[in-house]
Amino acid sequence: MTQAPALRRSLGLWRAALSGVGVILGAGVYALIAPAAGRAGGALWIAFLVAGVAAALTAYSYARLGRLRPRNSPEFQYTALAFGPRAGFVAGWLMLAADLLAAATVALGFGGYLAHLAGTPVTANAVALLAALGLVVAVGIDQSVGLAVALTFVEVLGLIAVILLGAPSWTSTNYLEAPHGIAGVWSAASLIFFAYLGFDELGNLAEEMRDPARDLPRALWIAMGVTTTIYVLVALSATGAVGWGALADSPAPLARVAGAVLGERAAAGLAFVALAATANTVLLLLVSASRSVYGMAAAGVLPARLARVGARQVPAEAAWLVLVVTGALLFVGGVAEVATLTDAAVLLSFMLVNASLPWLAAHGRSSTMGWRRTADALVPAAAVVLCATLLAHAGWTALGVAVALAAVGLALAPRRAAA
Repeated sequence: MTQAPALRRSLGLWRAALSGVGVILGAGVYALIAPAAGRAGGALWIAFLVAGVAAALTAYSYARLGRLRPRNSPEFQYTALAFGPRAGFVAGWLMLAADLLAAATVALGFGGYLAHLAGTPVTANAVALLAALGLVVAVGIDQSVGLAVALTFVEVLGLIAVILLGAPSWTSTNYLEAPHGIAGVWSAASLIFFAYLGFDELGNLAEEMRDPARDLPRALWIAMGVTTTIYVLVALSATGAVGWGALADSPAPLARVAGAVLGERAAAGLAFVALAATANTVLLLLVSASRSVYGMAAAGVLPARLARVGARQVPAEAAWLVLVVTGALLFVGGVAEVATLTDAAVLLSFMLVNASLPWLAAHGRSSTMGWRRTADALVPAAAVVLCATLLAHAGWTALGVAVALAAVGLALAPRRAAA
């Protein structure tokens, strides 16, 4: 009997960690830093730090739960482990919706940068990007991650350039100026949380890692440490170089930083880097979303055909479904608005994941004792509180959409699923 194709376990620690860095460092910092600066002012760096702490606390839950169940569609797997498949489906459904919204939003960000450089229509540019990346995803995981690693180096170099250009202004800038007070900083943190989305996507590569129980937690910590450091330094340099007011008014904020220091050619150069960053984010979101669909289908909560693995060892039908839905979502709205909706769905999903670990620890199912068991209860509890606070600052519309998505997920959730 011929064995059915399976996912290829070819990813080691550093390729997985670089994939995490690549999907985190993308459209969030390149596009959302402008509206976030308008809310937080010179205290923008504090907003990045607050969002980073919330993400890091949640990453602890992902790292610990990833050891217990290293499978694709982590939000579904982890929440189902504690509260059953219906609650797991809601968490996975929320994250899948957020991934698809985020991919469409970032693709439009790519389209905007390309329109700025070439004058071509924004939506047409986004469609062309999705078509090209769809072919890459269909070829295989090695090719997808290989391209993502290359683009990651490009976007990291761009952010390092911004940091170096703005560094001389650090001593002459008021980094505690918050025009809208603490509420403005929290609002900016809620928005900029979008920039940290990606650490959670590493769980969707678990079944393609050579040793996921060991490498998934390590890859998470490496990715979070690198990206938080870069984000805070970028915030300090960007606000220092041009001022938070000018930053907030710019449609291409980081390109404006380069232009203010080195001239228009530098601004155009950074716009090309932004193309690489946004393309990289879309690529990794498409990969992770398709694996999320695959994982949920394999568990029996989505149609079984979406769990089929093709001859090239990729979940082809899940990948094409994700691509089509993302294309349809290109018409949802602007970057900041859709990012806020995305954040609300993600934060609600994260609250379910974070609640899972202390529940398992309290029932003796986290395989730990002593101080580790205490940490498994306290750290996720702090993450739930912080995520809930950020969700409260996302606005009533975003909160309503997230609750509505959760209700739809609960209604669609099958009463039984594979273990």
